[in-house]
Amino acid sequence: MVWHSACVVVLGPDGQYVDADESALELLGVGCVNELRATSPQAFRPTPTDEAEIAELRRSIAESTFHGLLAEHAIRRRDGELIRVRTALVPTAEGGYRALMYPVERRTTNLTASVYRISDVLAEWRSTERRLVAVDPTSDEGEQLTADVDLLKEQYQQLFRTKIGA
Repeated sequence: MVWHSACVVVLGPDGQYVDADESALELLGVGCVNELRATSPQAFRPTPTDEAEIAELRRSIAESTFHGLLAEHAIRRRDGELIRVRTALVPTAEGGYRALMYPVERRTTNLTASVYRISDVLAEWRSTERRLVAVDPTSDEGEQLTADVDLLKEQYQQLFRTKIGA
């Protein structure tokens, strides 16, 4: 299943959950914001991670958010289901992050993680548009490429608006 709307989670400076919209609660499989706040972010990792890996991820996020950061990775819902998401991280004035999550694949087996900058998203968007020109837009491949273009466009625009303060 593919969704095309963003889910929003707000993280505090300590990495703990502060708030989330209804879409994010459904995506993560939690019933309410208080339940989310009581849950460690580690609970949503698809596989256990060690402290060195977590420290490296935090360093990468801190370095990349200046340029606009988009990560694609798997998350584990509270019921155990793995979902692949794209997450745009935007720093907040309080020192935390606003995470805009775009679910891209439900029941995924792909546990790899990738990090992109705004320019990478733009390049992928343009590349997908070029591939779309070569296929029948009503075919399954054409429909998936159209959905991908729409998603990449939305993600790029969200990151760009945030970066320039619009």
